[in-house]
Amino acid sequence: MSSDTIPDLNPIYETIENEGASLKVWHQGHGPLLILIQGGGGDGARFNEAIPTLSQHYKVCTYDRRGNGESTVAKPRMLNPMESARDVTAIIRGLGFTKAALFGTSSGGIIALQVAESYPEFVDRVVIHEIPIVSFLPEESIRKVDAGYNIYQTYLEQGAETALVHFRSSVTGKPIETAPASAAAAKAPEPHRLDYFFRYEFLVFHIYTPNLHRIRTSGVPIATVEGEESKGVFHATSARVQSEILHCTHVIWPGAHAPFVTDPTMFAVELHKTLEVLRKQRGE
Repeated sequence: MSSDTIPDLNPIYETIENEGASLKVWHQGHGPLLILIQGGGGDGARFNEAIPTLSQHYKVCTYDRRGNGESTVAKPRMLNPMESARDVTAIIRGLGFTKAALFGTSSGGIIALQVAESYPEFVDRVVIHEIPIVSFLPEESIRKVDAGYNIYQTYLEQGAETALVHFRSSVTGKPIETAPASAAAAKAPEPHRLDYFFRYEFLVFHIYTPNLHRIRTSGVPIATVEGEESKGVFHATSARVQSEILHCTHVIWPGAHAPFVTDPTMFAVELHKTLEVLRKQRGE
């Protein structure tokens, strides 16, 4: 949705250069820096409707991840989680801050965790929402990893749109012919963006796992989140296991996998509440 059609959304737009990428960044508000990191598709505009509410408490920033949206790269290549983490630290420095609170949703949460692992000195707090890390599933990990490789092979042989159908079936657990798109995901990304996701990002996000044991000892306050409507779906189950390994707060929000789209005001309120819990845990 265009910023022109969202009440009280008046962000400042900037371009930050980092490691061969021109990152489209926008921010609004004052106070501590909060960076919102999008998952598959990498388009930060999906957060736009939540920005006005969050900007009452934070200098809230989002961006198009490298190669996505309006963030261009000199030469497209396979996603590198460490490089993506450095994009975040480049944004923090570029906006004149030394630290930021991070929110990462879905595979964007993998990037948030990678920042906490590799560059904890840049991280104030982290909230990760329904990260689909399949290696943590108690009973499904082998099947999900196998399914991921099959989905990628489907992309290579039949294209991104067919791969998306198989991917949605894997997420919902429903047969391919009946697997619905969620309300938030009913509109597929533009074909070139969908192709970029499957070509350069999907497989990395599907099999890569940050070192949670190292993150646990980093001192970075973390909360994992699942949506109450996601009960039984693998990314919600994975979120619970992540919290057990990290020994961190686990909370349940209303909604499902994309609350910033389906109910942006609720999302903003719940995110602020969770960030406040983490702030108080540190005795601030």
